Amino acid sequence: MKKIVKKFASHHLFRFDVKHFLHFFVVFTVIFVALSVIILQTLTSGIYKSTDETIERLAKNPLMLTNLALHGTNNTTIFSDGPVNSQSNETSSVSGTQISVFSPNQTVILYDKKGQILNADTNLETSTVAEDIKFDKSNVGKISTVTIKTSGDALLYRTKTFKVTFDKNITTNIAYIQIFVNVDQLSDSLSRSQFIILTTMVSFWLISLVASIYLSRWSQKPVLAAYEKEKNFVENASHELRTPLAILQNRLELLFQKPTATIIDQSENISQSLAEVRNMRMLTSNLLNLAKRDGGLKVELTTVDQTYFEKIFENYKLLAENSEREFTSSVHLKDRVKLDESLIKQVLTILFDNAVKYTDVGSQIDIKVEKTGQNLVITTSDTGYGISNEDKKKIFDRFYRVDKARTRQKGGFGLGLSLAKQIIDACGGRIDVQDNQPQGTKFIIKLRA
Repeated sequence: MKKIVKKFASHHLFRFDVKHFLHFFVVFTVIFVALSVIILQTLTSGIYKSTDETIERLAKNPLMLTNLALHGTNNTTIFSDGPVNSQSNETSSVSGTQISVFSPNQTVILYDKKGQILNADTNLETSTVAEDIKFDKSNVGKISTVTIKTSGDALLYRTKTFKVTFDKNITTNIAYIQIFVNVDQLSDSLSRSQFIILTTMVSFWLISLVASIYLSRWSQKPVLAAYEKEKNFVENASHELRTPLAILQNRLELLFQKPTATIIDQSENISQSLAEVRNMRMLTSNLLNLAKRDGGLKVELTTVDQTYFEKIFENYKLLAENSEREFTSSVHLKDRVKLDESLIKQVLTILFDNAVKYTDVGSQIDIKVEKTGQNLVITTSDTGYGISNEDKKKIFDRFYRVDKARTRQKGGFGLGLSLAKQIIDACGGRIDVQDNQPQGTKFIIKLRA
């Protein structure tokens, strides 16, 4: 049966692990895809920014562009103020505007109102204008990227077509001008950058696969720890309940074996049965307290002085005398302190009860309360059996007992110190265990006063 339960639990934990892995991996994938898209879009728009600014600057001077388009051809300009031979000089003047030599990677095409090319012999990288360049009125005023097939290779250009108007004294049939700027080098650089970016992103995406596996396992650790604690808690609680129930069953069966016996005759069985009932009641009460503490403690701070501790210790002194132990206490509080009266009293009772259980008759139990700086320090010490270093690491675990036989004999379940630690943690304090010299155990509580 246990094997089946473990197999079932492992199966569900595995499914849980896969679920968390997919969750982390999807999140990483979305992040890397979004990051890649943003970087590539920013890079693409930025790499052509200088070229687009050049195009916009050229478009502001249509007269210069017209002369540049006609320069180097057999045609003459067609302005009304007289012909200008486009082959005469590297620089010429049109209507008083000084014209510079056009850049080799820039080309201008002139169109009439019908979209017909007026400078058909204009070269694009030493090749004639390709037949697939067609005037598109819908693209007027927009900058776009086009690929032009030449006799050598396909060339990439940034281009803009815009409508032009000239002065009234200039007669021309030029209606539109289209500017081409070659961006092959920029395109190659963009392609290399895109390749590097995509390769880097894919590499880190693959790394995120490993990271997702690690994070899914890491996030599962507290779940596994909680599962183990819950399993151990149930197993230990079942074990603790099984013992008194078995004793009760045996005692009751003995009563049935002698139906004619009187209560006095069976007083021992009845007494032992009542003792086990008390133990079970104490155990179930502690279990309920732990369950409540797991749900979260509500700490209610109040201001107290040293009389709060003195009243508690008066009762402890009577209990110690009844159990034949010697109890001493000291309270050194000049100022009032803030704490939860009910919870701190419960912790003190647990520590005092433990000191009584784990000491012999005539042993010394001492509790000291003092304020050190901003901390309230409560020290409980005894001259009992002491606790080994190995046991100190587990003393606050549920159901853990240093000497199980002796603890069971004295009515302990290993829940008190676990409950005490939960209370102190909820109050924002700390509880530690140390050796008491020359013999015994010392518990030190530090609370923010």
